[in-house]
Amino acid sequence: MTRAVDPFRPCASSHYNPAVEHRRIQQLSPSLVNRIAAGEVIERPAAVAKELVENAIDAGATQILVEVADGGRELIRVVDDGGGIAPGELPLAFASHATSKLVDDDDLFRIATMGFRGEALASIGAVSQSRILSRRPGNDAAYEIFNRGGLISDPQAAAGNVGTAVEVRDLFFNTPARRKFIKGTATEFGYISDVLLRLALPHPHISFKLVHNGRPNLDLPATTAHERLLAGWPDDYRNRHLAIDTADVEIRLHGLIGLPELAQPTGRQQFFYLNGRHIRDKFILHAVRESFRGLMEPGRYPAAILMLEMPPSDVDVNVHPTKIEVRFRDGGRIHSLIVSALREKLLSSDLVPSAIPMRSAEPPRQEMREKLAEFFRQGAYPPAVVPAAPTILPPMEIAAQSRPATAVGGEASPISSAIQLHNSYLVAESDDGLIIIDQHALHERIMYEELLVRVNRGPLESQRLLLPAVLAASNRQIALLDQIGPLLARLGIEVAPFGPDQLAVHAFPSFLSRLDPATFVRELLERGEQELLDLHGEELLHEVLDMMACKAAVKAGDPLTSAEIQSLLARRELIDRSSNCPHGRPTTLRLTLNDLEKQFKRTGF
Repeated sequence: MTRAVDPFRPCASSHYNPAVEHRRIQQLSPSLVNRIAAGEVIERPAAVAKELVENAIDAGATQILVEVADGGRELIRVVDDGGGIAPGELPLAFASHATSKLVDDDDLFRIATMGFRGEALASIGAVSQSRILSRRPGNDAAYEIFNRGGLISDPQAAAGNVGTAVEVRDLFFNTPARRKFIKGTATEFGYISDVLLRLALPHPHISFKLVHNGRPNLDLPATTAHERLLAGWPDDYRNRHLAIDTADVEIRLHGLIGLPELAQPTGRQQFFYLNGRHIRDKFILHAVRESFRGLMEPGRYPAAILMLEMPPSDVDVNVHPTKIEVRFRDGGRIHSLIVSALREKLLSSDLVPSAIPMRSAEPPRQEMREKLAEFFRQGAYPPAVVPAAPTILPPMEIAAQSRPATAVGGEASPISSAIQLHNSYLVAESDDGLIIIDQHALHERIMYEELLVRVNRGPLESQRLLLPAVLAASNRQIALLDQIGPLLARLGIEVAPFGPDQLAVHAFPSFLSRLDPATFVRELLERGEQELLDLHGEELLHEVLDMMACKAAVKAGDPLTSAEIQSLLARRELIDRSSNCPHGRPTTLRLTLNDLEKQFKRTGF
């Protein structure tokens, strides 16, 4: 006979302890609550510095000094010249959920201060030896209060300047499990330095100083908004950035973006702010990367410092205890504003990077010297001749044919002629030196832009194959056709299942006649398995056009006739974003006369 199983009784394998049944429900002590809260808010010394500096900013400080010892383990002291705390309110400063920044429920939906939860000081005091010394303007004396691991003293008079000094010693002294996870001194101080820099960028009217073990580390005097933003980047970014400033009815977007050449493998040079608060947001991150699509290599992060200003009621900052995550009421609106503003600025700017000579004690190669000398000896160039149908470069119909041959997007002046160099690079004279062009990268960009214009008009012209091109395909690749089939039709590619594990290509774009249809479709599906499954709509179109343009473009090492070179140069002037190929590599480098003179040791005489 089987016994009924009690679904609420734990099984023997769950290490059931009967004694737990008899424990009473009780309210935790304030000290324990604060230690638990500290686990969310205060994960390392840098979090302490962040919370204290944010309080100083909210207090109206114009000068903030941060002193640190032993990476923050021994001491974190933040001194400001703000409004201070009244003596009678000092005990509340260490109380849980006590704050001057919220009055009623409605305030929670229009937060305009850095802090608002009233948790930070209570959490910090619960896991450290803390002291607050504060003096209000007009008061004859300052008052101080101590918090030793949750034991709070009474306020007492002390000597002190107007403003507030918060001192935190022996962080996590009573929570050894947390203390052992603190990294080395240099690592923890690095986090503190990064935090202070992020906090300083949107507040140029405040001076910030950071001292570690008695030695000054960071000194940011009050300055202009532009100069303060530049402090967030290395010095060599100073002349390689673009300013952004745009707005719609309620939202303003301003800041700086680095030139595409400055894109990095990580997002270290990216800073995003909402109403002065540093945030992380997927809409903003995606919008920035989408704006630079085709201007930098895939997988890299453009340099950007962007400030969003909008009504506090349109965003929820009460998402996470660290306040770094937010939730926009209309994320799509934010995304569109950023993409349109950044793309407009990028397309209207000269993005051709300078060919910075290598710093070497050795003179330039003799071969290169002779080629450059021969180039300049040529003087005048023969008139450009653009053939109707070049041998290698397939003619494409483009929307910009009626556009005058002038510089597009701030590019250099039109180039009339160039020489052949190693069947890979085109070298031409410019007003201030040399222009060096990668023939494959430039042709790839031209093909991509012309394809994009043509696809937006209608399906590409295709040619039916006399015999279908058959290729082996996995079940996943065959299933992928359901997702990308409509896109392939727009591109003039007709593919259908051909048996249980095969596909057949029945039609192929005319301009890709040099390629094997089966090989191209196989590579496309292999990429699709790895990369394209998460892409939709326009992103998917751009990815496939990138691939088509790369396959169709002339390659490094392909010899070009003079007429083909002139055709390539003429088409360069008719497209946008000619400074980079669709994958983000530069198509063009600029070598100024000044750079040449430095290399040939002609300067300084």
